[in-house]
Amino acid sequence: MTKLKKSLFLALLTIGVAMASCSDGDDESSKTIELTGGTQTTQTVFADETTLHNGIKFTATEAWTATITEVATTKAAAGRVDWVELSAYSGGAGEFTLTMTLQPNLTGQSRKAEIRIVCGDTTIVIVIEQKGTTQDGTLQKMIRKVIYEYTDNEDEYKSSNEYKSYEFKYNSLGRIAECVRKNGPDASEANLKYTETIAFDYTIANEIRIQNRRIYHDGTSSDGEIEKSTVMLNEQGFATRITFPADYVGFEYNADNRLSKIDNTNTKDDYDKFWITLGYTDGLLTKTVYHENYHEDEVWEYTVDELYPNRYANDKLNIDPNGFLLDIDDDYQMLYIMRLFGNGSKCYLEKIDYEMDSEGRPESIYTTPNETVHENYTYIKYTETVHPVVYAFDNNGYVTTMSWNEPFKKIRVDYDVIVGNTLKRPGYPEYGYEYTTTNERETEVETNKNIIKYSFIYNK
Repeated sequence: MTKLKKSLFLALLTIGVAMASCSDGDDESSKTIELTGGTQTTQTVFADETTLHNGIKFTATEAWTATITEVATTKAAAGRVDWVELSAYSGGAGEFTLTMTLQPNLTGQSRKAEIRIVCGDTTIVIVIEQKGTTQDGTLQKMIRKVIYEYTDNEDEYKSSNEYKSYEFKYNSLGRIAECVRKNGPDASEANLKYTETIAFDYTIANEIRIQNRRIYHDGTSSDGEIEKSTVMLNEQGFATRITFPADYVGFEYNADNRLSKIDNTNTKDDYDKFWITLGYTDGLLTKTVYHENYHEDEVWEYTVDELYPNRYANDKLNIDPNGFLLDIDDDYQMLYIMRLFGNGSKCYLEKIDYEMDSEGRPESIYTTPNETVHENYTYIKYTETVHPVVYAFDNNGYVTTMSWNEPFKKIRVDYDVIVGNTLKRPGYPEYGYEYTTTNERETEVETNKNIIKYSFIYNK
């Protein structure tokens, strides 16, 4: 064989070997990527399902990349698919399980996406279809409005009554585009204190731009100043940071993609710095610890049976009702409600821990010396600090109300004041004389409760 023929033979042999190693033909051993664990190339989920429990499992022999494209009639903005995301979009050789996260399908129509995983010359195509209905054939409900009502029974004037409403509007992909919050003593538009509009812009990938505008209705302020913030998202679509003009707050997650830390230490003033850690038991939130500079930690911890006696599954609603119950800063409470803080607790919280302060004895000034005065006052004594949360559901298992009571006793205190003849501040009789109290006795005059209720109203 001549030298030229040998060169041509070796070149052809090399090409043949390369083609054999990258071909996705019938020879199973030549594939650079293979599905494993029973992963199917066509998968269907219902409107209220937001994940594939087993994920996409495969083995790759070299570097791979994954892309998602829309195959339904309705295209996402800028050609992106916003309703399904993968836990990773590239990797090297090895065994992988990709977690798929879906937005609830609130459109009423089925939709499809095509996932293409490319490894060398081998391409795997998986089509995921999300139905427009739930498993029982009904349309997935989405929250239209949440109403909060606080009924104050401490005094006859109902001076602390409060009413809040949260009205949600959605974009074409079923994401919350706007929330209008109204606040007042009751549901009357005439008595509103303010209206707040929060707008959410998803145009930029892995980011949400938020604009917040509050209008006051008392005539003292109606400038409509807009507050802006930006939420950064990870590959699973969960918030990792919310940035304000002056600072930011960070969010971290555990291995189960549940919120594990709220970090508010990026502030100039050390006294304003704090961070919250969250702990879970089998996917159920059971512990939070509030850490603050120069203060002792505040620990909130209960057992699963104490917090979740009925184990009401937190998987029906497109929002998370627990976000209304947890003590979360207003600046990012809405992110929790919108389920942007990871998977959340598996069940609805059935206890709320809230301790009210009772008012003490009023301070009085006595300007007449050497007299005895009988006085009395009334204060409220709250009898419980942990309140059971009661849920009501419709026939399809959707929450209609969650409520709890704040029981209290109204206590009358009678006592005698013995006024001396020494001024509190010599030369200033208007500040009164020193005095002591005696014969103090308490009498229970009333037992009552304040009532707190959230009502959930759905789109038809």
